[in-house]
Amino acid sequence: MEKSQHRHDISDKAWAILEPMLPGQRGQWGGIAEDNRRFINGVFWILRTGAPWRDLPPDYGKWGSVHQRFRRWRDKGIWEKILEALIDDPDYEWLMIDASHCKVHPHAAGAKGGNQDMSRTKGGSTPRFTLPWIRLVCRSELLSQKAPELIARRLYLIEGIDAQNLLADRGYDTSEIVAFALSAGINVVIPPKKNRKEQREYDRYLYKIRHLVENAFLWLKRWRGIATRYAKNSSSFLSAVHI
Repeated sequence: MEKSQHRHDISDKAWAILEPMLPGQRGQWGGIAEDNRRFINGVFWILRTGAPWRDLPPDYGKWGSVHQRFRRWRDKGIWEKILEALIDDPDYEWLMIDASHCKVHPHAAGAKGGNQDMSRTKGGSTPRFTLPWIRLVCRSELLSQKAPELIARRLYLIEGIDAQNLLADRGYDTSEIVAFALSAGINVVIPPKKNRKEQREYDRYLYKIRHLVENAFLWLKRWRGIATRYAKNSSSFLSAVHI
């Protein structure tokens, strides 16, 4: 395998931080992992390229074993636990919420029990993900044409977070979201909709940094396995986002 194909491998600096958090090490309960770093690199290669598991280069191990281990970690919640461990002392001064979508490849259809978390839009089948930035909490639900109202019914996304400011675009200017944020003592930095009878003032200077949440989606979608969903199971795709 050429060196250029290893360009997605985890760096030594990142590995030094990640290694102590991984299971399968000496002194831990259970078996000793053969090579955690090679396994992580193999998963990275799949998600960065969007290739099928069967096309995994042999340098990363047998594709079936790597895929099975990925699913085992998924089912045990290991990917999410690693993410939470890496979020060191998060700062909730700014809580930013936004939504994005990604296209679903035909290979993602046909899960046991029926298709999972995908629906129709003009462009085709689409799953939707909402991301409160800084905390990196990801929730998955069916796409709705009325996304802000859907989020208003899912206020658990911001519930319990002691933030100073809530930043979102005009699409989130609903009475439910504004009232909930104000009742929690959170300053609302959301431009009011033009059809509001009473235009609410907001911090225009602070609103300029809202691009950070959009940058987060842009960074995530550099991973081709996230920009397009190939996984049949929503849990596998969510694990990819955690990674």
